Amino acid sequence: MKEGTPRTLEGALAEARRLADKGNERAAQALLTSGYHDEKGQYVARLLDTPWCDGAVWSMNSMPGIEGDATDFRNKWNPDLQQRLYGSDARSILDGEYIDSSEGYVTDELDFRRDHFVAAQTPLTFSLDDRKPAIFRGLIAFEYVRAIARDVHAMDRLMMANSTPHSLCWLAPMLDVLGTETDWNPGGVWRPMPDDELFYRRALCKGKPYCFLMNTAFENFSHGLVEKYMKRSLAYGMFPGFFSHNASQGHYFTRPELYDRDRDLFKKYVPLCRLVAEAGWEPVTLARSDNQGVYVERFGDRYLTVFNDTDRRQDVTLAVEMSTAGEISDLVTERAVPLKDGKIAMTLESEDVAVLQLLDH
Repeated sequence: MKEGTPRTLEGALAEARRLADKGNERAAQALLTSGYHDEKGQYVARLLDTPWCDGAVWSMNSMPGIEGDATDFRNKWNPDLQQRLYGSDARSILDGEYIDSSEGYVTDELDFRRDHFVAAQTPLTFSLDDRKPAIFRGLIAFEYVRAIARDVHAMDRLMMANSTPHSLCWLAPMLDVLGTETDWNPGGVWRPMPDDELFYRRALCKGKPYCFLMNTAFENFSHGLVEKYMKRSLAYGMFPGFFSHNASQGHYFTRPELYDRDRDLFKKYVPLCRLVAEAGWEPVTLARSDNQGVYVERFGDRYLTVFNDTDRRQDVTLAVEMSTAGEISDLVTERAVPLKDGKIAMTLESEDVAVLQLLDH
């Protein structure tokens, strides 16, 4: 919002109407067709002062069926845009489309706007307190992603999305690459994503790539923490990426003092992340750990990741059902691992990982 504009909902709406009346501000015009209404019929916004927005963030209904020339969906995806990006006169070859904040970040949960109901191709819901009918934010996200994915996949291109799966499980089937921004060191305290959250994402994505963007104060994110981050990502076949502490400033890859410091870790762990990810995560491990603090996951027919999720050294014995010639190597340490009577005995340090490669007969 411009300086001098009152930082109120009324001030923001007046500015939006002024811009819409100019006739060439399609984003403002889309607010009038696609903006949420609350239970009282008022437009819904959050007034923020952040590096990425100083003003009103409006809650928008992005369903493709919303009526109007300028709608939130048509502003973001339409035949002219598709032709310009992917047609014969496109200036570059794109791999596909990326959906940011795919589950509706800083968006209200329910849209009560009655003229939006007819646009919904999915069921309505109702508010918990007074049982008023409404459209659920998650199904708006679903319809938005589904409509774009249909066109993109018809062109044999890829769909990628940020910030999913979190609350929503149903975007994953329509996407090819998924990921999220995350902070595993808030306030300088190491607090990595726990197994249940990582496994939830791994299970929903199955063999699809899952990519992290670390959003943290990198002044407090040491070489040792970067290695812990990469090891935990590797254990689940995910990719460890980096962004900035506030998604706007101090980006990791603009700071050579950071990426040069961590170059050895990228060279060591990222190829292993890619190796197991391309092999593909499998839900049936065909291997069992006898230690509840040490987890095992299978990727393809030849790889197992073994991860010590505790704060101390752990001994573990794996009972392996996969066929093997008896030759096993840990690709992290580049050492042979003995197999005896179908079992592997190992010792792992705290938050350490092994990638076991089983050679076929």
